[in-house]
Amino acid sequence: MEAVLDASLGMIRPLAVAASAIVLLIGADRAASPRVTIDTGTLEGLDTAGVMVFRGIPYARPPVGPLRWRAPLPTRLWRGVWDAKQLGQNCIQHQPWPDIDPFKAGVSEDCLFLNVWTNSLDKRAARPVLVWIHGGGFWAGFGGEERHNGARLAKKGAVVVTLNYRLGPFGFLAHPAFVAESPYRAAGNYGLLDQIAALRWVQRNIGRFGGDPSRVTIFGESAGGMSVGSLIASPLAKGLFQRAILESGTGVSVGVTPRDTAQAIALKFAESLRVRGVGADAATRLRALNPDALLAASLKLGSPGEPRFFPTVDGWVLPHAVDSILAGGAANLVPVIAGTNRDEGDEWMGAPTRTFARLMSARGAPTYVYMFSRVGDDSANRARGAYHSAEITFVFGRPRPLQSSAGSTAYDSKVAEAMSDYWVAFATSGDPNGPPTAGKWPSWPRYESATDALLEIGPEIAPRTMVKRAVYDSLDAVARSRGRIRP
Repeated sequence: MEAVLDASLGMIRPLAVAASAIVLLIGADRAASPRVTIDTGTLEGLDTAGVMVFRGIPYARPPVGPLRWRAPLPTRLWRGVWDAKQLGQNCIQHQPWPDIDPFKAGVSEDCLFLNVWTNSLDKRAARPVLVWIHGGGFWAGFGGEERHNGARLAKKGAVVVTLNYRLGPFGFLAHPAFVAESPYRAAGNYGLLDQIAALRWVQRNIGRFGGDPSRVTIFGESAGGMSVGSLIASPLAKGLFQRAILESGTGVSVGVTPRDTAQAIALKFAESLRVRGVGADAATRLRALNPDALLAASLKLGSPGEPRFFPTVDGWVLPHAVDSILAGGAANLVPVIAGTNRDEGDEWMGAPTRTFARLMSARGAPTYVYMFSRVGDDSANRARGAYHSAEITFVFGRPRPLQSSAGSTAYDSKVAEAMSDYWVAFATSGDPNGPPTAGKWPSWPRYESATDALLEIGPEIAPRTMVKRAVYDSLDAVARSRGRIRP
């Protein structure tokens, strides 16, 4: 019974077992499961305590074989019912962090899946939509990680989408041979193109899950935040979202590679695999290589622990660097929230985030800045402070961290309730002070460069003035001396 309808050929063809999640579901116990028909076929998900979840939904064709290192293509139609109860496979990667395990669902190049949480399938509901882009340095992570469980945000009235996108060399290899074959003379941003394809899927289909395609908020952390910044800068993403939240990453200073640098990295990578040259033969040989060999070679490139592949200024997906696009006026100007965790680092996170906020607010985009200062009560957490990624738990409304290493505080549930309320309010109206926040939490001041106002979220939730203004001013002066844009 496992088959897909190839719309381009008008015929039924078998679907490989490794990629298959399509089954004809029969039996009375299956009939009660929620079903949704989207533009490519019917899905069957799960009802989990009043929140419906649909997992492992393909939003693009598997980028394998000749489709490796190409823009994603539309998913083929299927017959029968797609079993959307389990996660799809994660994009091929290794496991740099022990608490983030991509292997339970399996890793594969066939990985372009997304997940949806909603508390109503009523098309008239028109709920705000939150689309999460995971972090992981552009070489690890996946949308189905339990920290990204959207059930609590869905209970507050949002429709939540999380997604996988190609990582490492599979997502960001800017080899000149791919430039030569591209009609846009561009290469290296396949992971960003995946994200754009997922957002197009949302525009076509989210209304069938009770979501409002005219109120889409993209949000992400670390590499996910850098992705959000890149999508704000990308002309290809125009109209696909109406608000954006950037957590500990913006694409300013960190997270986007100049074209020449990216191509040099790609040539070095190919050379390590004994693939030389920049012609069509080099592209063919690279596509013929085993994915495990590509992953292994990428882990040997550069210094240990150093991310090898980032989004690229390619002249198409990203015509210029993010700060240049923001300053020059071609960006997707939408209301934004941008913030950092207190102890992540001034040069890496703090100053670039302020630059992003200043560039957006100068263009008239409603801008809100936060500082996350929650720290576990134990001595180990007091030593490391409010570290990178610590806020994710609370954004998704979970009252305590999944990882015991994060420690606990007496105010954790308050932080989770407040952050999830602010995020849903922002997704609803573009203002974090609207419902369900209004009258419940302190008013979040709009950012202005003259005041450097922000909201602190931690032991206290309160408006503040940015305490490191002088430090950031000094870092901005250094950045300007290196030719970077700093307002």
